[in-house]
Amino acid sequence: MSYIVPGPGRRPDAFFATKDTSQRPAAPGSRGQLPRLDEQLAATSWPPVLRNVVADDDRRTQALADGRLNTANAALHDVVRGLDDLLTLAASRIKAEPVKRARPARRDNAAVSAGAQLADLPLREVGALLHIPADDVDTVLAAVRQPSFDGRKARREALRSIKQLRRQLQEVDVTKNHSRLNRLRDFIVRLVLVLGTTVGSQSVSELVAGDPHVEAFLQVAVGALVSYALKGLVDVSLRARHDRNPTVRSAESHEALLSALADAAALTKPEAYANEHTVLAFRLLVRSAHSWVTCFEVHRPFTEKLQYWQALDRIAPTIRSGTLQDFETLHRQLKALTPA
Repeated sequence: MSYIVPGPGRRPDAFFATKDTSQRPAAPGSRGQLPRLDEQLAATSWPPVLRNVVADDDRRTQALADGRLNTANAALHDVVRGLDDLLTLAASRIKAEPVKRARPARRDNAAVSAGAQLADLPLREVGALLHIPADDVDTVLAAVRQPSFDGRKARREALRSIKQLRRQLQEVDVTKNHSRLNRLRDFIVRLVLVLGTTVGSQSVSELVAGDPHVEAFLQVAVGALVSYALKGLVDVSLRARHDRNPTVRSAESHEALLSALADAAALTKPEAYANEHTVLAFRLLVRSAHSWVTCFEVHRPFTEKLQYWQALDRIAPTIRSGTLQDFETLHRQLKALTPA
């Protein structure tokens, strides 16, 4: 998983600053009083804020399952703060994306060449991860292909939507609405994982040497899908969009991941067609993100989830410098694990 650490100068949201309890005794069930999963999570490659969200949310969901509402409500505040920090991470990634500016209808050869790669890239899978219907994904990508597409506008809309999501988190912190928090949590984690496929130290452009025009176009396309998903999420007030059992979704994601991993062994050979390595690496990163989040959403022992996530963590370094044997070994390891 890739990430960008928020800058040290970031000021905490004023709302959460008023909730600072550092000078007070730890509340029952709070982060400061209950044991954490830090030792188990320390071995992962995740950003610290994601580790905190995972640990705090596990504590919250366990308390809810046991009927310990006060403990769950105390954990809810920590989850909300962690999700707010994840939104800061998402905003950092959005700002780091290249911007395709509106321009006259003339198109240069590089733009046309990059646009032609859309058919090979799994952008519909990116849309599915963000709960965007396939037809809407096609509409967004058609707009991105147009010379008049203005990436600056899409970026502004995405950052504005993130501010609205922050306000929804603030409301949840007051109302203690756990169902609404679940929907916010699921989308925000998906958002950060999707952005990590194109921005960061373990993004596709950092893991494989590809055509810079195609990589830039891919980043703009993902940025446009993120902007669309954010706006749609805010507009429909986070209605639930899952139409299948979480266990079924997790199993399907796992099978798709194994297929992409088998194909990605071709990364150890010369390209069979233009930009093959970019396509294969990006598909594997997207399916890894999908498998990560569906594992997160399914109900199963945390230690089993962690074992699966640790295997997923090995995907990025294998893409970067793995041998054919490394790909085959990782495939066997993941095939032996059951995500649901």
